[in-house]
Amino acid sequence: MLSLSAIAKAEKNKLSTESTFIILLDICLDEVVRVCYNTDDVIWNGNLYQAFPFTIGEIGEDSDGSDPNVELQIDNVSQAMQYIVEESGGGNNTEVILRVVNSKALDLATAEMEAHFVVQKCTVNQQYITFTLGSEYSARTRRPLNRYMKNNCPFKYKGLRCGATSSLTTCNHTLQDCRTRKNSKRFGGFPGIDQKGVYVSE
Repeated sequence: MLSLSAIAKAEKNKLSTESTFIILLDICLDEVVRVCYNTDDVIWNGNLYQAFPFTIGEIGEDSDGSDPNVELQIDNVSQAMQYIVEESGGGNNTEVILRVVNSKALDLATAEMEAHFVVQKCTVNQQYITFTLGSEYSARTRRPLNRYMKNNCPFKYKGLRCGATSSLTTCNHTLQDCRTRKNSKRFGGFPGIDQKGVYVSE
């Protein structure tokens, strides 16, 4: 059962109130995008959420009747987010965190509601960026979720986590290539583990 904070309960039960419930989105692309469904920007937990138009559809099912999903449509008229999405490879498998907070309880560290999703599909046109969001857990995805590899870096070359500044345009994501590019301090692999890698659940 959904548990609201004391402030949110009091505001919800008033016949008239100036407070609102605000939807916050963390779209965890190479660069985390934080937006809110509100007329003004919101600061929550030290992070700035920019007021930005988006809509969230009703939860449905995939065409094969399996995992539930929901469509998130973000305004793309200004194309402000399109570049970030394209740089992140369309955002597939990106985590999207949806939170609901109350405007009179923004100093609380815990949201009134929180849900985690994963981007299953992304389409872009002149009007909208549309993410199809699925459940964070899917019976069709690999378990455990993460594989720690000895000689393979999962970071996008020259992306935010890689940070390489080499003039070389490509990388095969090995430690040797990382050393050649003088970027081994940010190598995303784990040279000290077994050659086959290690699977972990978190």
